Amino acid sequence: MSILKIPTAKIFEPLLKPARYKGVYGGRGSGKSHFFGELLVETCQAERGTLAVCIREAQRTLAQSSKRLIEAKIASLRLGHGFKLFSDKIETPGDGLIIFRGLQDDAGKYRLMMKARDAVSAKAVPPVQRPGMATSRGELNQHDLRTLSARLSNTGNLNDAVALYKARRTRGE
Repeated sequence: MSILKIPTAKIFEPLLKPARYKGVYGGRGSGKSHFFGELLVETCQAERGTLAVCIREAQRTLAQSSKRLIEAKIASLRLGHGFKLFSDKIETPGDGLIIFRGLQDDAGKYRLMMKARDAVSAKAVPPVQRPGMATSRGELNQHDLRTLSARLSNTGNLNDAVALYKARRTRGE
């Protein structure tokens, strides 16, 4: 078994200490991606079966990810025999895996899903009516008020508030 000797800049030495999560931020060209790329490859080689996710704030495609950099680190450290490169992931020694994600797109998708969920649950359900029995005028008015009130609660829109105010005023409330 060979020993990897990877030179590390002094500024990154605190990040060599064991920790479950490691992250840094800063300007472009400071070596963050190169440091973490080498550290990840070294960790995957030393600890078989390592599972990792490489996250960038803005990443629309794998071309914008750190995947190509990590592949280059694997090649420069001459460790290609233990890693399997795929179009969207890298399998590591011992059945480990490295995947790549972007935060902005996932956060945006999450927000859209939550809005869609709220829109579906905000739809007013008409009151239950027994077959052969007509709904009274008072029940219809009460249902309309509940619908307008629910719409105002969901949207907070001034137009919905005005509609609810007018409906209450015409009904004498």
